[in-house]
Amino acid sequence: MTEVDDQQLPAQGSEQFFSDETRKALAEASRALAERLQAHTEALLAMTGTEEDSVLYEQNAQLEQLVEGWNEAVFEHTGTAPLLLDDEVEELDDEEEAEEPEQLISVVSRFDLRVVDLEALLDAGRAAQERHPVELDESGDRDPVDSAEQAIYEISREIGDAWFELPGVDLVAGARAYVVPEQPFEPLEADADDVITEISAPNGIVTHAETWG
Repeated sequence: MTEVDDQQLPAQGSEQFFSDETRKALAEASRALAERLQAHTEALLAMTGTEEDSVLYEQNAQLEQLVEGWNEAVFEHTGTAPLLLDDEVEELDDEEEAEEPEQLISVVSRFDLRVVDLEALLDAGRAAQERHPVELDESGDRDPVDSAEQAIYEISREIGDAWFELPGVDLVAGARAYVVPEQPFEPLEADADDVITEISAPNGIVTHAETWG
């Protein structure tokens, strides 16, 4: 016997439970369920597997409705329910099954750049750092923008892929690939020590590719 909503079994003689009305309703629900169960069993035994699925679904639905009614009649009479019929659990399972599987796409790129005007590049890098300062180092100072690499880093932090707009820089060549990973797949580790290995293309299918030069 299963309790519903943690309700205690009511005492005999309670006005709400064990009344003549609930006793009559339970008897009728039990009679209807017994008849439907027998008819349901006979229908199933007569099936050969050639019937339409709708016939079986209709039989099951009729029985399910009577089981729910009988379970409710028991609760109305005793305050307890012998069967746990939790529709919410079934709905949750359906929602979980309906969730789309996780989709991953890896974008891998490389750009080779030629510095033709270092001073123009450094000026642009310093200006970008002023507009978007990074966290200070342990000494409380910013990294000085005194190299092409640092300048490109600061500009890229501000405007993203700046390879086509870098002052004093010509694009030698560039390439970008879009890869749908396949197993075995090693996810990118953002804090890995070997960054060069991490940014290589993973195992998978290249869906799109772009090149510049």
